[in-house]
Order: sequence, then structure tokens, then C-alpha cells
Amino acid sequence: MLGSAPATPGIATMDRLLDTAAHLFWEKGYAATTTREIAEALQMRQASLYYHMASKEDLLYQICMSSLRQIRDGIPLEAMEAAEPAERIPILIRSHMAELLKYQERNVTMLTELRSLSPRHRAEVVALREKYTSFVRSTLEQAQASGGVRADIPVGYLCLALLNLLNWSALWFHRDQALSADRLSELFVKIYLEGAVSARARQASRSLVLPDFDARGPKSRARKMSKPVEIRTEDRLLDAAVALFSSKGYTATSTREVAALLGIQKASLYYHIESKEDLLYLICKASLEQIHGDVEGSTRNLADPLERMQALISTHIESMLRDQDKHATTLAEMHALSQDRLARVLALRHGYENLVRSVILGAQTAGALRDDIDAKYLCLSLLGLMNRVLVWYRPGGRLAPGQLGQVLGAIFLSGVGTRGIASPETR
Repeated sequence: MLGSAPATPGIATMDRLLDTAAHLFWEKGYAATTTREIAEALQMRQASLYYHMASKEDLLYQICMSSLRQIRDGIPLEAMEAAEPAERIPILIRSHMAELLKYQERNVTMLTELRSLSPRHRAEVVALREKYTSFVRSTLEQAQASGGVRADIPVGYLCLALLNLLNWSALWFHRDQALSADRLSELFVKIYLEGAVSARARQASRSLVLPDFDARGPKSRARKMSKPVEIRTEDRLLDAAVALFSSKGYTATSTREVAALLGIQKASLYYHIESKEDLLYLICKASLEQIHGDVEGSTRNLADPLERMQALISTHIESMLRDQDKHATTLAEMHALSQDRLARVLALRHGYENLVRSVILGAQTAGALRDDIDAKYLCLSLLGLMNRVLVWYRPGGRLAPGQLGQVLGAIFLSGVGTRGIASPETR
């Protein structure tokens, strides 16, 4: 749970409605939540909800739009205009995080349930999101033009990396932990502007190889991992389930639709599975085992700590984007699993997080990564930087997955700043 159920009587009715719905959507998923449950949580009649909304889908739309407006309107424009271009980035980070975590459950809903909107509503939300993204990109462009932000990486990737880093934190931040929201903002200022490397390793981190952004022609392909030559029936079944779960959502997909996509009778599915949940569990299990095995294999025999970090990042991106819909389904739908199966999937995820944290700890022990940020938060920040790529990466774009991994590795390890911009605590 991200916070306490927001049913405080003193809050305006519309805010109570949006917060209560977002709380239930986070716990159960949008598709599995009914308007009756929302009304019961608000201690009101179901019919009374329709004084404030046209439908459940309209409620989701209002949550998404309010989330983006709150972040956008929380930016202190006077302070942004008064500061030097490069100094506007910390202001933006702190303001973005303050609003993101103030309305955390609404923002989680917007990040995870956008596909559940109708095409018209989704287009409006995406348009507002793009407007805010353009503002962030413009802020970084101004800083880059003034020499305060590195110029060897196109500003579009600097912008996407920053939003990845910030927005993903809404999924893991807990208010009852030792780290406060303000402190988290300061950590992000450090990581984004200065990078994760230690001062003594900074020169080595600046020599990380970047792709040729101006190159044209065939893009390099993601490294091929082992796959069977012939696709087994079980694999075809999982591929069909992934295709439907990633486009419609797990709850909204029926086994009849999976069977139809495979061109078989619904009854034939049950030769391979006992229930629809079997499919989701197998998808989540395969996703996490794949990325764990790929990253462990790529880092095992590397002695240099910065090389291991870069290998981790590049391999994670390649492995994740090789089966993009499968990993996106795992991240978005695992909450729909039964308690026992969810516990098993979470154990696999924790096992992978422990692998990433161990590589980070090894680099800290070797003096290659800064030790003023706990490995736990470097790990969570890095996973957010990488995993959010699932939302916006499109095959055939400017960079192949491995090249994108090089870019994100450079941003995470050496930062984007050129003049040692720091938070007040490091000045």
C-alpha cells in the first residue's frame, strides 16, 4: 500500500472521489474495481457517484488529467525564470517530486492504467503529457545551450532519462520509510546531475563509449540470447497471452480470446493450463528468470566495477526490449496474481534486485561508485531509469537497445552536468 485510504471527511468531495478511486485502482487494478466498491469506500450510494462522473472510465480520465496538471502547475515559474539555465534543473526535480509524491496514488494510476482509457481520452492525456515533456526538454535545451549540461547526448534522451528516474519512484516510495520525499529529491539531483560514480572514478566514467547519434543506415540489433529453433505450443500460448494482456490488460482478456488468437478451441487450452492465471504466472516467471540470467551471465566474469555496471545496464535494456511486451505485462499485471503466486513472483523480483544491488555494492566497495547514497536507493533509481523505457521505446528508432543501454549507462554513472552542479548539501 502506498498510503492510507484517502477518505478524510474534510477533503472536497471531488478530491475524495479521485483519491479513493486511485487507492482502489492501485490495490486491485482499474478493470477489477467496480463503482460499487468505490461508493462503499466513500460510504455513499452508488447512484450518487454519477453526480460527479459520467462513468468509471471518466473517473480514470479525471485522475490522469489531474495528475499531470498538478505536476505541471507545481513548477515555480518565477524561480525557474530567475535562475541560471543549469540551476533550473534542480528546481524542476524538486517541484516535480513534491507533486508526484503528494498525489502518489493518482500518479501511480496514471502511470499504470493509461491504456485502459478510450482512444479519445487517452489522446487527450497523452497530449497534456507531451506538453509537459516539451517543457522539461526545453529546460534541458536551455541548460545545454549555456554549457551547463553535457552536449554529447541529444537532449531528447536526457529528458526521457530524467522523467524515467523521477516517475518510477512513485511505484516504490513509501512514506513510512526513513527516506523523506525531500531527501529523495536531493538524491535525484545528485544522481542525475553528478552521476553515481565516485569523485576519483569520474574521469574513467567520462570515457564511457557512446553510440554515433548521427549515423544512418541499419541499426545494430540486440544481442541474441538462446531460444529454441522451433516454437513449442506452450511458447505460442504464452506469446498469444502476452499480446492480449499487453494490449487489453489481464482482467479484460478472456481465455476464449487467447484461444481464438491461436486458432484453437477454448477447451483445447486446458490441455496446457488449468486457468487464465496460469498464463500470467508463467509470463511473470519467464520474464524475471530471463532478465536475471542474462544480466548475471554478462557481469559474472568482469573484474572492473565500472565495466560491470555498464554491462548490467546494457544487458538489462537488451534483454527487456527483446521481449518488450512480456516484461511490460509482468510489471503492469503481476498484482492480479493470487497471493501465493504473487509471493513467488515477488521473490524472483527481489532476487534480481539483490543481484543489481550486489553489483552496486561491489562497485562502492571498490571505490568506483559514490558512498554518500545508500546502495538501496542507487539500485531503485537505476531500475526506474531502465524499466520505464518499456513505456516509450519503439523498435526501429534512432538507437538499438544495446546503444540505448550505453546512453543510459553514461547518464547514470557520470551524470548530465558539466559544472559540478550539486544540491545544497554537497556545496
